[in-house]
Amino acid sequence: MKLRFLLALCTSAHLVAGEAQDLHLTYPSVAEGGEQPYRLFVPSAYDGQHALPLIIAMHGTGGNENTLFDEYDNGAPKRAAEKAGVLLVSPRGALVSEYRGVGEYDVLAVLEEVRRRYRVDESRIYLTGHSMGGTGSAYLALHHPDVFAAAASLAAAYSFPWLARNARSVPTLWIGGAEDNEAYLRGVMPGIDRMLKFGAKPIFELLPGQGHKGPVQDFYRVFAWQLKQQRDLHPKAYTFDVDTPLQGRGFWTTVERLATPGRIACVEAEAVADDTARFALRNVAAFAFAPDPIVFDRQQPIGVTIDGAECWRGLIPEKNELALRSEAGKWFATSRPQVSHPLAEWRAHPVAEAPESLDMLGTEKRLANWITDAMRAATGADIALYSAVYYRGLPIPQGTVDIVDVIQCTRPFDQSLVTVQLTGRNLEDILRANLAALESYPHLAVDRPGSGRVIQVSGLHYIFDSGKPPAERLISTDLDPARTYSVAFEGQVMERQTILLGGRFKQLDYRTTDTPLSMALYAHAAGSGRIEAKAEGRVRDLHDGAAR
Repeated sequence: MKLRFLLALCTSAHLVAGEAQDLHLTYPSVAEGGEQPYRLFVPSAYDGQHALPLIIAMHGTGGNENTLFDEYDNGAPKRAAEKAGVLLVSPRGALVSEYRGVGEYDVLAVLEEVRRRYRVDESRIYLTGHSMGGTGSAYLALHHPDVFAAAASLAAAYSFPWLARNARSVPTLWIGGAEDNEAYLRGVMPGIDRMLKFGAKPIFELLPGQGHKGPVQDFYRVFAWQLKQQRDLHPKAYTFDVDTPLQGRGFWTTVERLATPGRIACVEAEAVADDTARFALRNVAAFAFAPDPIVFDRQQPIGVTIDGAECWRGLIPEKNELALRSEAGKWFATSRPQVSHPLAEWRAHPVAEAPESLDMLGTEKRLANWITDAMRAATGADIALYSAVYYRGLPIPQGTVDIVDVIQCTRPFDQSLVTVQLTGRNLEDILRANLAALESYPHLAVDRPGSGRVIQVSGLHYIFDSGKPPAERLISTDLDPARTYSVAFEGQVMERQTILLGGRFKQLDYRTTDTPLSMALYAHAAGSGRIEAKAEGRVRDLHDGAAR
């Protein structure tokens, strides 16, 4: 720690001389343990006295903190940052975290570290990134619209439509390549369309003739767009949508408990006459209100009305906040010392207990059993199918399970669940197609053990023999071939066919729900307070020694 402190002093002293610096630094990570690396470019414009804008640049799958600094046009991002006069930082992002869970912590911890070491313009903190980093920049911006002034998502994979309303507070730019995989376009458009519906003004650009790396060819233009955006540090009104309490803090409020886990909570807040905070709430059971001293006069009584009824009027001491809770349809308020919520909190939101760890290993994966059960519970479907293709998630740990653990267990994908009507014969065709492709599954170096095309299920059982010829592997199911079933899938199946659909890709008439996979899992965990699943013969391979 002493060495790190001296490095910070020396760096700051050297910067006053007006020389640009390209620094390889570290920060102490609570989530991963030890020192974790990040890369920081400090422009020659930084003098240690005046705050500069900060751009956080997030690398793609398999990259690291050096990727965006070194691998694009011989350091173009650094040259663009020098020209724009901005601080530019790139976290490691836990490599394949998709910037959820530990990856989100990495970005926020680095942000706090840079804030500590340098003067940062709080109204001009931006996100950008490529591929996984493009998706991650949207994820962080939409979950933290009170922190970031704008996000530029380059070749992003999807767009979190359930949080689209938050884009009214944080402008977004989306740039894709016209020759990129079609799944990327199919993934981002639902969120962009919904942002427009809510009155946000996202910008979407499709570059003709460009593939996946096309969007990272002009950082000068991207940075110039971002610098035109500036966050209102003290808004007098806002709307904030929350999917789980993990990211429930925004503006003056912190959503602490949802009335119904698995549904979006919404806080509409407005400061009105006589120092009154007026709230309209949806699906919020408990929240905290810390008045912004620029918006409210904390030397005078402050009023709080919720859905038209006043529940508080009185002084709120400078270091206090109001804890508000709903009981039997009525809101109650209590003044309490303000609870500190560091931006980079880690495992601060316990949600359930797990008698033992659950993972994705084996033919029948116990973690997948729990996930598919959650999918059925969220959608009311008869059957749920789940694939671990490209799986990069983490096991559910034994003991106390935090919301962050629930979010991390399904990486990389988190799309809205979809339902479709299929006959038992259709479902058997789908099982056959995936069993026939066991050997051809494109396993990537960054995927975790347990990934594969053996479809995991809830609501049915099937037996196969991986030693037989591909077309003959399905042995039996308990499906009625003539019956029509309601079937739940994760949304990526319809966008990039992570489950082979037996020739029905882009032909199915499916319904997109309002519930993403992460919210379905959170609801399932919160509903019972326990996370457990047994291997119960849902998926069986008759071939001796098979483990797929």
